[in-house]
Amino acid sequence: MNNGSIKLLQACLLICTVMILTIMQGYWALWEYRTAPSSSCLDCSFFPDLMISSLLPLLAMAVIHLAFVWIKPRLIIKAGTVALTLILCWYLIDTAIFDEREASWSTYTELWSVSLYMCALQIITFGLIAAGVYYKLYSKKTPVKKTYEE
Repeated sequence: MNNGSIKLLQACLLICTVMILTIMQGYWALWEYRTAPSSSCLDCSFFPDLMISSLLPLLAMAVIHLAFVWIKPRLIIKAGTVALTLILCWYLIDTAIFDEREASWSTYTELWSVSLYMCALQIITFGLIAAGVYYKLYSKKTPVKKTYEE
């Protein structure tokens, strides 16, 4: 397997991991609101909201990895940056879905603090998992045999 194939495989695994973690985190944090109607679409299901929302972390990961091409930080810094970015994206997603499914039907004066209280454990837990997966995924140096013709 050449380096290009390995990098493509790593990118595909990262995309799948981010989508899976986003959906799992959203279900855990917003479980009690999964059957509540959305204020923007009364017939919309909870799962498509999470699927569409998982595009935000994927876009953020693309931007971060473009920055990593030029900056080239150490792996631990990359993993921490990825985890922090995912935590912020998940907080925004959870707040938006909470606002659509609960807060817009009720009276919440502090939407951001209620949302943070509701999803802090979940976003930190999945952020640490994402950092660990990222670190393991990119720490493996797969040797590629080079053949030299002399």
